[in-house]
This record gives sequence, structure tokens and C-alpha cells, in this order.
Amino acid sequence: MTSPDDIRTNARKILYLLTAEQHLRAGEDVAMDVLTSDLNRHQMSAQDQQLALEYAHEQGWLQGGPNAEVQLTEQGFVLNFGQ
Repeated sequence: MTSPDDIRTNARKILYLLTAEQHLRAGEDVAMDVLTSDLNRHQMSAQDQQLALEYAHEQGWLQGGPNAEVQLTEQGFVLNFGQ
């Protein structure tokens, strides 16, 4: 079972990958298959990916893009660089 702290940590890892590896800024998006490939490369299990993505959406850090992409919000972008 994944702890709430682990879920939060994994969600923040996703923000880091989106900004550092995909070079996204607020309002930009990435295809889900590209993000999944990155997360697999970083050895995040499918279950952990799902839980972290759900958490990040609930926090307002990510949202769905117009074509089912994952879109970085202003809040998610600022959170990643503000700490």
C-alpha cells in the first residue's frame, strides 16, 4: 500500500519531470503516453503513477488538456519552482 507521503512525493516528481525534462511551463501539455514513458523510465509503477496523477489533479497542479493530454497548471508550475 502506498502511503499519502509517497503519493505526494511521486506527484512532485511528476511536476519535476514535466518542467525539467519536458520543459513545460504553465498552460503547456504533454501526451499521456510520453509522460507514461518518462515515469516508466524513472521506475515509477503504474499504480504509483495513477495515484500521483490523481493527487496532482486534486491539488490543482495538473489538469486535462484539450486532447486528453496532461496540462501543467500555473499552481503546479509555481509549486515546483517555488520550493
